[in-house]
Amino acid sequence: MAYLRSRLLHLIPVFFLVTFMSFMLMNLLPGDVVDTILAGEDAATANDPEVRRQIEEELGLDEPLPIRYVLWLGDLLQGDLGRSFITGKKISDLLLQRIPVTGQLMVMSLAFALIIAVPLALLSAYKSNSYIDRLITAGAFGLVATPTFMTSIVFIWLFAVILQLLPAAGHAPMFFGVWANMKHFILPMLAIGLSEVPIFLRVLRVDLITTLQEDYIALAKAKGLSTTYILIHHAMRPSSFTLVTVLGLQVGRLISGLVIVENIFALPGIGKLLIDAIDARDVLVVQAIVTFSAVAYVAINLSVDILYALLDPRVNRRAEEARNAAQRVREV
Repeated sequence: MAYLRSRLLHLIPVFFLVTFMSFMLMNLLPGDVVDTILAGEDAATANDPEVRRQIEEELGLDEPLPIRYVLWLGDLLQGDLGRSFITGKKISDLLLQRIPVTGQLMVMSLAFALIIAVPLALLSAYKSNSYIDRLITAGAFGLVATPTFMTSIVFIWLFAVILQLLPAAGHAPMFFGVWANMKHFILPMLAIGLSEVPIFLRVLRVDLITTLQEDYIALAKAKGLSTTYILIHHAMRPSSFTLVTVLGLQVGRLISGLVIVENIFALPGIGKLLIDAIDARDVLVVQAIVTFSAVAYVAINLSVDILYALLDPRVNRRAEEARNAAQRVREV
């Protein structure tokens, strides 16, 4: 508990820093928000000082920057992200409509990557320095060297154009049927998942090779336990810490990194919304997506810390020992 409390306390200043940087990023960009709002109006209205002043008052643009941040943060904590300049819709509603699509694609892609990477890592570690290990490693390097957008285009050409097995783009909500929904995610899932496989594979392989050299693994072999049992029950758990860390980092990265894939496959997710908002210069929507991505990244890293504590109780003990040592130093 002490470990988790310390992580939560560290999260508070990080949250304020992340939100402040997101707010400042949008406010430091060139261009005038009022000009964007009045872009569709006639010249007389767009150049009317009174109209511009009213818009600035409504948006709080007449206030100093620190006050605007405090007001914006207060609305953010209440779930109010403002309204889109272009559509007039609540930004929170826009995000709630897009998050399920991005979340489904992310979960499917990472699950696919783990299903492929974990068995290959176990095989590669067990057959370390063999031709099988070298073949798996070469394949991993080949996937790393292939950009995701190129993989996406090849999959569209092969499975959608040539074989006509899967749709090239679009999205069908779940109420149209499970298969109607899932088939639109298969190609983007493969494109993203294959790019993640080498990362998970290499990280887990290195830790497994180290673990398989431990004395308790030799003891398990001496007891006559099967290789599969040893790998899964004795080697996998202590070798998974780095994998958990990398998985958390990749989840955070993918939240804001699905922009290209979602636009290639025309999936109505967060990435597609971001590109549309940038094209339309809808500053508040862009600011909300940047803030959401940054806060989600921080929250996922906190979840990784919690997983550490669950996987290895020694994490809690080390945190408690560190806290006691710090307390003794203060008393001295």
